[in-house]
Amino acid sequence: MNDKTLASVVKEAREKIEISQRELSRITGIDNNTIAKIEKGERKKPNVLSLKKLSSVLNLSLEMLMELCEYSKEEIEATVNNSYSSMVIKPENAPILVLDDIVNQMQDELYIKMVIKELLDNCNLEELNTISELDNKEKNRVIKVIKKYIKSNEKDIKNQKESIDDLTKLLTDNK
Repeated sequence: MNDKTLASVVKEAREKIEISQRELSRITGIDNNTIAKIEKGERKKPNVLSLKKLSSVLNLSLEMLMELCEYSKEEIEATVNNSYSSMVIKPENAPILVLDDIVNQMQDELYIKMVIKELLDNCNLEELNTISELDNKEKNRVIKVIKKYIKSNEKDIKNQKESIDDLTKLLTDNK
């Protein structure tokens, strides 16, 4: 590993499975220019999500890729000890890993929306400092806008829950 760089390891692994940079981009969802920069050595420390995608498609150790990028031991340990560490990683698993990350991000966004909705539902808007300092006309307008936001947020929550359920079902069917 001493003479290996992220650029050489990624390029060698990609060529070993006989796919182009464009194909690697399509499979991983990583921008083609980013992959080109990684292979030229111009992008020395891609984000962990990109490294996860590359490691799964190219059948490389995530830990080794992170070491090549000079991530700290703590960062590597925290990343490697997540749910992917028990998964057999094969190139055909890449779309599943990407989809799993998307579902997790959507769930995080959903929880934030649900918390905001609950906070807004359970508070007296007129007692909030920002609103209480407004004149009546502005206060009414702001409260109306917030209530409209709450209603819109309810629809978003419902739609996002359905999307997450669909994606989760798709994930479980493919595992």
